[in-house]
Amino acid sequence: MSDRNDRYRLSRRTVLAGLGGAGVASASAGLGTSAYLNDTESFEDNTITAGTLDLLVGYYSYWDQGMAGSGSVQGTQDGSGTVSGELTDVKPGDSGLLAFCPVIETNPAYLWLCGDITSNSENGYTEPEPETSEAGDINDPGDPEGAGELAESISVTVNYCDVADDVGDSFDPGDVTVLTEVWSGSFADLVSSIQNGVPLDGDGEPASGGGFDAPGEQACFAGTDAAEPDNPCLCLDWEVPTSVGNEIQGDSLEFDLEFHAEQCRNNDGTHNPCADDTTECVDCGFEPGSTDDDFSNLLSVGPDATSGFPDIDARVRVDTPTGNAGDLTASNFAVCEGGCAQTLDVAFDSGGIVDIVVVFDDTGSMGGQISTLQNEVTSLTTDIENAGIDARYALVSFKDIEELDQDFTDASTFQNAVNGLSASGGGDTPEDNLDALAVGTGNAAAQDGDGDSLSAFRSGAQRVVIDITDVGASPETDEDTRFSQSDIETFLDDGNFSFYAVAPESVGSGSVSKRDIAENVDDGTWIDIFDADFDTILNDVVGAITDPAYTLSYTTTDPATDGSSRSVDIQITDPDEGVLYEAGNYTAPS
Repeated sequence: MSDRNDRYRLSRRTVLAGLGGAGVASASAGLGTSAYLNDTESFEDNTITAGTLDLLVGYYSYWDQGMAGSGSVQGTQDGSGTVSGELTDVKPGDSGLLAFCPVIETNPAYLWLCGDITSNSENGYTEPEPETSEAGDINDPGDPEGAGELAESISVTVNYCDVADDVGDSFDPGDVTVLTEVWSGSFADLVSSIQNGVPLDGDGEPASGGGFDAPGEQACFAGTDAAEPDNPCLCLDWEVPTSVGNEIQGDSLEFDLEFHAEQCRNNDGTHNPCADDTTECVDCGFEPGSTDDDFSNLLSVGPDATSGFPDIDARVRVDTPTGNAGDLTASNFAVCEGGCAQTLDVAFDSGGIVDIVVVFDDTGSMGGQISTLQNEVTSLTTDIENAGIDARYALVSFKDIEELDQDFTDASTFQNAVNGLSASGGGDTPEDNLDALAVGTGNAAAQDGDGDSLSAFRSGAQRVVIDITDVGASPETDEDTRFSQSDIETFLDDGNFSFYAVAPESVGSGSVSKRDIAENVDDGTWIDIFDADFDTILNDVVGAITDPAYTLSYTTTDPATDGSSRSVDIQITDPDEGVLYEAGNYTAPS
């Protein structure tokens, strides 16, 4: 725990012990409480070293089981004290309310919420419960492991709220004033949403489009030193709809929630303290150096295409005798992401793999060149196949809007798709080339056809985009264009694409030049479409693909799904050329 971070944890650790002795068990004999929170006062690692920052949370729980009765419990927790949450023997029509009211001692702080479902159990499969189950993740409502349906069946509305100062000994919904709704859905979906941490807003306002704020957009919670420290509470209003059937019979649900506080001073609210519970950030041990080394090249970096985030793959070329021989090991590499050292697995590929996307203008103005260009693209795929390279190909065409003609496939299917293009339509210039490039880099769905999206690029594959057109691109101001030139350049650089712009040298006023894009990105090449040496282009691509490369695999120490751009720096200690450096970045999912 850092000296600026305090947390409040709700845990299931002593749920069973609390059932009989805490005075907050079922409101009627034999029912086992529909909902309760039990202050166990069992502190672990409870030393608070946050100076004048201290987080306390008042908690309130109310449940209503209709004819079976109702009940409530309330209390206050300090530091890392433990409170348990459980739902058992819940019937259709049951409902309840949980309220959490944070108090930040002295200084203002950012507040974060995270949590997990720790048990979502069938408890015996009372019919018509399923007789078998498959292994899976209890936090994934579509992936049960002997899991009950209770988490999916409970409807939850999350509100910012006020709780009356004079609650007394018995808490009920009449003590709550709703300020604004933040989120609604099933309990399972709520926990999935907050599992990696979400910021809470000190002004009690949801994000502009609804839901929890993006990191850095939330307001601080006022400290007790403020003139009017009037912080909102967080309320979870839950019910089991009467439409729910017998599938929840016997099910029980246990869950953990955590509230984290970080001081506002000298922070911008983007740091996610929930992620800090899993992996410690260790200093990289090196200062990133020049990224212009002649002997190394970062080909790609991003989430592993098979397992996905937070597993990351970085593919790097080391063009030295030792590097080309595949003799470098994990001890020769160091990866630093966001200032934190990463633990690596290293694999060597003697011949690279490649995913190629051809973005093809098939408007009427291409009539004089399309046949020649189709032949050149076909030659590219033939050369790659003859070289024995593991390659996939995809085709995006465009006129005034774009279409995904062929998702990643083999050479023969791709060639048929390319040769099936014909020059027609368009009617005006420029065309929707920017949106086509967004589709081709996997950052947008196509507007034409079925609105399909490109499949994920393979882990460790070199990414190549070849853009073929005889005109400029429609700017972002065009009513049919969704992306700007800057967006496309960011997509190409963030994805570590090799970009080939087969395009005219100059374009008309008001059009976006693909030559400019090629010259602006990290790995771009412009070729004049009217005087193109395609043999040279294709040989360059094939040569780059066949180079041996290393795949550096790691699980990022920052698993937060916050949509942030992550910087990745790589140090290579090569016996032949000394210390080499590469740098890149990727965008975390949100």
